[in-house]
Amino acid sequence: MADIVFAFDPALDRPIPRLDAAPPAVADAVAAAPLEALESAAAVARHANASLLVLFGRVLDPQRASPAQAAALRSLIAGLSSHGCRTAWMAADHAACDDVSRMLGGPAGLCFVTPHDPLHLDIRGIGVEFISAQAASAPAGGIDGLTAPHGLHERRIVVGWDAGHWNSERWDRADGTKDAHRPAAAWSHSTSVCVWGSRRRQPHVAGIHYLPALQARSAHEAAAGACGLLTLLDHPPADDGIAAADRRDLHESRSDWRNSWREEPTHHVVWHTLGIPSATGGDEELATAIWSTLEGMAFAPHGPLHVVRIHVECGTSVPRRVRVAEISAETLARVRQLFDARTFRAWCNELLADPGESLVALGHTRSGAKPGSTTSFSTALADICNGLEQQPLHTVPPDLAREAAWLALELIEST
Repeated sequence: MADIVFAFDPALDRPIPRLDAAPPAVADAVAAAPLEALESAAAVARHANASLLVLFGRVLDPQRASPAQAAALRSLIAGLSSHGCRTAWMAADHAACDDVSRMLGGPAGLCFVTPHDPLHLDIRGIGVEFISAQAASAPAGGIDGLTAPHGLHERRIVVGWDAGHWNSERWDRADGTKDAHRPAAAWSHSTSVCVWGSRRRQPHVAGIHYLPALQARSAHEAAAGACGLLTLLDHPPADDGIAAADRRDLHESRSDWRNSWREEPTHHVVWHTLGIPSATGGDEELATAIWSTLEGMAFAPHGPLHVVRIHVECGTSVPRRVRVAEISAETLARVRQLFDARTFRAWCNELLADPGESLVALGHTRSGAKPGSTTSFSTALADICNGLEQQPLHTVPPDLAREAAWLALELIEST
């Protein structure tokens, strides 16, 4: 049972980049994942008897949408409405609301929230106010200065999101400090809750529920994909033996309603990184090791498709890393020959020497080499990277520093 379901960033008009050399079964599954993830969220809303589905982030741009995409979204909204579930769309402004309404033909059950116009709904007898945290000019006092909602049982839900992993790269700050709007703990009152959508990893902040996108689009996102569920109250059972005169108000919740938050998975594609130790051998030996590891993993025949990135652990051997790069294409071809979409739900998309391997061993292996030699260069480079790992607030993230160092050593080795 849930009253409200939250769906962040379906981005139906933004296809996931096509995977290299993927067969039709894999390519079709990846292409259909965004819409299927939204349909899964709608199915969760119906199963939970929710009164409202909240869409926020990128949903469907009227300037980019195809007729088929608009028809699919209209059908989803109308289907929810027939089950007594409305759909709230967090829009940028009134013009965006008009564009969406024209695109979808004004389906029953669709309503909007804009930064200047909160939405007030009655959900199971409780007044609920929805506010967009994207307001460039929030109500008087700003979002942080909002007072508690009026009315004994009224709830306020503040919904916002950032654009992490939309136009940024993985070397940008992981904490999303470039984003214009950030959630603040001050938004949370005893009658309020904040839902913040993000594709980045977020620190825990009391009173704020972080929600990943419905479907991840790369291995660099915080989660595979989920929708959020919130229950406003819990009703005492009718047969609990309490006399009618002594029964509590049905609007009174037995616990803090803000703690009723939970997530349900909606993803249909999982981005997965798998580490394989391999210090020696050619493409045949490496392909055998990879397939043996994949066979030992539990992939449900009808579950999500796993897009696997193989990181080969080379034990700090630079020659082995160069060799892995040389045989990667042949190794992937051998592994992919065994793929069967009907019985196996894992596709090897990429293979490379592990870019995150530690350089500590190189930094402590002092050979007394002459200045200017490869050994002294690798030792100095390792010391720099190891120093960065001790400075988490440095402008260069430690994982990217390690990757850059390995690339430099591989370049020297291959020339």
